Amino acid sequence: MVRRIAVLVSALVAAPLLVAAPASAIPACRAGFQCDRVYYTDATHDVAVGGFTRFCDGSTITWGETTSFQVTRQAACQ
Repeated sequence: MVRRIAVLVSALVAAPLLVAAPASAIPACRAGFQCDRVYYTDATHDVAVGGFTRFCDGSTITWGETTSFQVTRQAACQ
């Protein structure tokens, strides 16, 4: 549970680094990168309703629901 909250907080804090993508162009999570994706209720991206994270060790977590309104962030693994 703490890990899920940390992922959401990190996604929200890194908002200036986020890249929005339409549903037809969801970026693939590249090898060697951590991939965070947050799903929102609408295009305003005000209310997060779900998320997905693939960590550098290959493990993943998901929560909530998926929508076509999403923001994906990738960071190189150390």
